[in-house]
Amino acid sequence: MNRTAAPECEQGPTYKGNVGHLMQHWTLCEILTAAQRHASCLSYVDAHAMAPMARCRKAMCQTFDRVRDGDRRASTYELAWRRLVSARGNGYPNSAAFVREVWKGQVSMLLCEIDTPTVAALETWGGGLDAVTVSEGDWRERFEKGLPDAPLTLLSFDPYMYNRNRRVKNPGNLYPSDLELLVRSVDTLRGGIHLQLSTYSANDGNPQDAVMSSIDEILAQGRLRRVGLVRVNRQMMSLIYARQVDWAAELADLGNRFTQWLETCR
Repeated sequence: MNRTAAPECEQGPTYKGNVGHLMQHWTLCEILTAAQRHASCLSYVDAHAMAPMARCRKAMCQTFDRVRDGDRRASTYELAWRRLVSARGNGYPNSAAFVREVWKGQVSMLLCEIDTPTVAALETWGGGLDAVTVSEGDWRERFEKGLPDAPLTLLSFDPYMYNRNRRVKNPGNLYPSDLELLVRSVDTLRGGIHLQLSTYSANDGNPQDAVMSSIDEILAQGRLRRVGLVRVNRQMMSLIYARQVDWAAELADLGNRFTQWLETCR
């Protein structure tokens, strides 16, 4: 991957525009596509909602650009990305925008966001609809209050990284104590649960195998089992967990499918 400095842009929400985005949102769209074959009602909960459309790019990535500018548009992700950018101008959408674009049934959203201007943008994007609730502040505070129940819940965690070591905390990271909070927050949910957890760094003594082992062990306490793994390299990966989802085996091949798709984009 060749990278150069990103061009300057006006002040506003930023996005990296790298393979991490491709990994996260290709996977999200594939989960939604599979879920729609079995469910018509979805509750989407995002711990790191971000702006509905970010327009300031931090870096350059040729693979990202090839997917953005390519004319294949074969995957659900590519088609949704194209529609979203066409409707809202240049930039990159957040996960909630992809959910709204891809999901064809009934959907409600709980979007947690710590940045006040971004909260305002999310509320405008939600259009005041009861189906979109924006919670300002650290996601941990909202999760402590419990989560809404639904026939199917999709939880999204997109921290900078999962750090299994209990050291000085960065609120933008995810730690074992955070997963313990997650387990408590879903304890009373009766419907099916899917969880997508993405991490983008193996630094600070967090090799991917050790990270997966740590996450697997903690989430197992909440009867969440890993059903999929999508990996870009030894730094970035997206883990998929499920509970009470009898069709979760359909996601087992996501990793191989993503690798094959990404190779066609390089």
